[in-house]
Amino acid sequence: MTDTHLTIRKATPSDLDSIVPLIYSSGPKAWSFVFQEGKKTAIDFLNTSYVHRGNTVSYTNHFVAEIEGRVVGSILSYTQPSFLALTLGTAFRILSVYGIRAPKVMARGLKTETIIQPPKSGCLYLGHIAVLESERNKGIAKKLIESMINKETKYKTVSLDVSAENQPAISLYQKLGFQIKVTRHPLGWEGIIPSHHYMEKQI
Repeated sequence: MTDTHLTIRKATPSDLDSIVPLIYSSGPKAWSFVFQEGKKTAIDFLNTSYVHRGNTVSYTNHFVAEIEGRVVGSILSYTQPSFLALTLGTAFRILSVYGIRAPKVMARGLKTETIIQPPKSGCLYLGHIAVLESERNKGIAKKLIESMINKETKYKTVSLDVSAENQPAISLYQKLGFQIKVTRHPLGWEGIIPSHHYMEKQI
């Protein structure tokens, strides 16, 4: 998708330095909760896994918004059953990055999945929606979401999760026709991961 200034295209490995901070900014508390282990940070995990195929943070799942050659936004889309294979690939990436510490990371990942659950069958799931702070309120996130919906026309339900603390994003999604279906609250680690709204839109 292209307009006068904005281009939306598939992400590539060369977008690494631009897109990883955006992906992290899409849910920094959750990213850090799961992937901060020992001397390794969430950014370390994202940097090493983004350039590999076959995992949930791979460049192959992402699209970027670009203005005059500069990456200003990110988004990804998942569907079942491919998500299951990607999750397995992510487990291998965790083993590769964290070694003997990997079980701790995986355990926190499973905890987080009680808040941010895998996509439903027959549903287009959107994630890692982020825009550079300097470029917000310009309609970029809206165009990213619409681009994904227009690309995957066979799906009648589109879903996403959003932090209950992120009111600007919630308002945007509601304006685009998404409705809050359920709010999931952390049990036992309140304050580390925020509650999340699961939202759906019917096409």
